[in-house]
Amino acid sequence: MRELGTVMVPFHSVAVAYSGGVDSTLLVHLLDRVLGLKVRACLARTPFLHDRELRAALSLAEHLGFALTVVDVDLWARPQVQANPWNRCYHCKKAIVQTLRKSVEPVDAFLDGSHVGDLQEDRPGRKALKELGVISPLAQAGWTKADIRETARRLGLPNWAKPSQSCLATRVPHGTPLRPQILKRVERAEERLWELGCHQVRVRWDRGAARIQASAEDMPLLAQDQVRSQLLDEFTGWGFEGVVFDPVPYGRG
Repeated sequence: MRELGTVMVPFHSVAVAYSGGVDSTLLVHLLDRVLGLKVRACLARTPFLHDRELRAALSLAEHLGFALTVVDVDLWARPQVQANPWNRCYHCKKAIVQTLRKSVEPVDAFLDGSHVGDLQEDRPGRKALKELGVISPLAQAGWTKADIRETARRLGLPNWAKPSQSCLATRVPHGTPLRPQILKRVERAEERLWELGCHQVRVRWDRGAARIQASAEDMPLLAQDQVRSQLLDEFTGWGFEGVVFDPVPYGRG
């Protein structure tokens, strides 16, 4: 905690890009309740955000009692995003941060919840954050994902064990143009899997088919013939050309 306080010494008022995940939630909580900074949490509502994730993020902010600004970001208006190149995340992050910053100015700094592990990966989105001067105080203070989860657990944050999520656009292979109808099908399919009781799933757009990736914990459920037959009927009814069940548990490939 001392290291985080040292990182934040120069700032009085800050904005935090909040998603409802454990990283950004803990950051808002620590800066507001522990360090006593003036914090403005902001959430980007984009067409790539699961409606389920949006509802959860809004509910959590209300439960924890911190003010939240929700800002609409029209990513469909950006051709570089629609084209879905290998660095699409760069263009998405840039658009989102630029829009969020305009909505919360003036503040001393704009922050995100990245941790040490995020900095060790070469991601296009990280490049955009760096170019825009976004500060990652948890990473600068040396916090790992394990540190974040353990601290959130001790502080009683209800999402401390929440699985990491990613935007709907990550379900579509780079080079395949993004279309609203594709993302809506993917979102509906994943929602159905959660309704069945799955804990960690991804539905990938695989040349028109739905390729289901699931955690090892969820594999027995999805191995049942009745469940597979039901999903095939439902998914093809929603416009998928077929269903493929990935035999490798999600996170191990």
